[in-house]
Amino acid sequence: MARIDWLRIFYHVSFWVVYLFLNTWLGSLFNRIDLNKAFINEASVIPVKILLTYFVFYRIIPLYLDRDKLWKLIGLTSAAFVVAILLYRMTTEWILFPITNPSRNVAFFNWKGIYLIAFDLFITVAAATTIKMIRVHYKSLEFEQELMREKLQSELNFLRAQMNPHFLFNTLNNLYGLARKKSDHTADAILMLSKIMRFMLYDCRAPRIAVADEARVIRDYIELEKLRYNERLRVQYEEHIEPPGGFIAPLLLLPFVENSFKHGAGGTTGTVEISIRLTLKDSILDFEVHNTVDAEPALPRAEGIGLKNVHRQLELIYPDRHELFTGRENGSFRAHLKVHLERN
Repeated sequence: MARIDWLRIFYHVSFWVVYLFLNTWLGSLFNRIDLNKAFINEASVIPVKILLTYFVFYRIIPLYLDRDKLWKLIGLTSAAFVVAILLYRMTTEWILFPITNPSRNVAFFNWKGIYLIAFDLFITVAAATTIKMIRVHYKSLEFEQELMREKLQSELNFLRAQMNPHFLFNTLNNLYGLARKKSDHTADAILMLSKIMRFMLYDCRAPRIAVADEARVIRDYIELEKLRYNERLRVQYEEHIEPPGGFIAPLLLLPFVENSFKHGAGGTTGTVEISIRLTLKDSILDFEVHNTVDAEPALPRAEGIGLKNVHRQLELIYPDRHELFTGRENGSFRAHLKVHLERN
C-alpha cells in the first residue's frame, strides 16, 4: 500500500486556500463588490480551476518532455482549456448567477465573457505550474548535487583504498631489507608498522582527523625508517601546532614523507638529509618536506601513485583552498603544501 505524503497534501491545500482568499480580495477590489459575494464567486469556480491545473500537471506536462508528441500536447492542451471554459461558463450561468443575481441575463456564448474566463484559467494554471516547475528544478538540482557528492565520496574512498596497499608494499620492502641483514631492529620495525597500520585501518575511517594525529603517525613513520638507514640518514623534524589544533582529511601528509624516504634515502647512495616542517596557525596548515637527491636523471621520473593520489584528494576535498609545489630545487626535492582548513 502506497504511503500517503501528508506534507505534500498540506502544501497543495495551502496553495489553494491562499489562492482562494487572494483572488477573493482581488475580485472584490477590481469588481467593486463586497468580500462575501467575491468569495462566493471564486469558490464556485475554483473546482474547475483545480481540475484543469492537475490535468495539466499530470497529463500535459509529462508530454512536454517527449518531443515526438508535440501535436498531441497542443491538441490536449487546447481540448482541456475548451472543456474547462465550458464547465466554468456552465457553473456561472446555471448555478452561480441564478443564486446571486437572478435578474442577470447574459448569452452563454458571450465572447467577452469567454475571453475573461480563458484569461482567468490561464493565469491560475500559469501560477501553479510556475511554482511546480521551480520546485521540480530545485529538486533536480538537489538530486544532481547528491549524485555528485556520492561520486566524489566514492572516488575518495577508492583513492584511500589505494593508499593502504601502496604504503604497505613500500614498508614491507623496508622490512625485507632489515630481515636480510638479520637486523636486531626487525621486531621493533614490525611493531611500529602495526601501529601505523592500526591508524590507517581504524582512525582513517573518519572524513577528518586531528592534525596532531596525522603528525603522530608521521613521527612513527620517521622512526621506522631510521631503523633501516641508521647513520647515513639525517632527519630534521619540526612541528608547531597552535592550540586548539585543527582537522584534516586523513593521510594527506604522510605520502610526502614516504616519498622523501623512498626517493631520498632509497634513491641515493651517500648521506641523506631530510627536513620536514609542519605548522598549523590560524587554521592554515603549512607543510614542507626537503630531501637530498642525486643528479638530475636523464629521463624525467614519473610521479608515483602516492603523490598522484594526494593531488587528486586535494582537488576533491580542498578545491581553491590549497597550494602545492613539488619539484627539484637547489639539489634537493621539495614538496610544499599549504591548506586552508575548516575552522573549529
